[in-house]
Amino acid sequence: MSIDDRPGPVFGRRQIPSAVAPADPAAKPERIASRNARLLGLMSLFLAVLGAGVWTCLGILNLNTDSTRTEQKVIEIVNQPITHLPRSGPVGVFSPGWFHPGAIKPDFDRVDIHATQEFPYQGHVTSNLNPTEMFIGDELEFNSMTKYFYTDRTLPKKRLSDAEMNEINDLYRAIGRDGHALFTRWVMLGALMVVGCCLGLALCLPNRRSSRLPAR
Repeated sequence: MSIDDRPGPVFGRRQIPSAVAPADPAAKPERIASRNARLLGLMSLFLAVLGAGVWTCLGILNLNTDSTRTEQKVIEIVNQPITHLPRSGPVGVFSPGWFHPGAIKPDFDRVDIHATQEFPYQGHVTSNLNPTEMFIGDELEFNSMTKYFYTDRTLPKKRLSDAEMNEINDLYRAIGRDGHALFTRWVMLGALMVVGCCLGLALCLPNRRSSRLPAR
């Protein structure tokens, strides 16, 4: 072939370099399959986290129920009925009222209410809250570590036996264990919420990114 026979450039046309390879028609389905597999994995993780969150919430509800039931047992023991007598003769008068305002929350893990039991009542006693009644001092007690559960402070409280105080100590330990378990469950629930939010964002972002891509 002579030099004059070689094809010359054609003006107005863009030549495509021969080095550019044609698009692989199988590449796009592979990308779609990979994205779908990723979304499926993220969705599985999200559902697992959601299930763990529901399980944790149910555990919190059960612990709250158990703790409330245990505290109610303490209240029943501490606030037992006492003997009421009509006021007559000399009596010791407590004023104002039987107790100072407020109460210390017991250290449920360690407190021993035997050590804080007091007997400030002698003979027959009353208060300005009960002007027509009197009570037998030997039947009464005060305990700063059960005062937290006094429900009616217009009346003095019954003296507890050793067996009753042992029972309250055991109930206090149960309340303490429930409190620690509740704290752990709340921390776990917070962590699951964070993970769930991250997975939710990861599920939404690919869809938003693909919706912004131009059609080809």
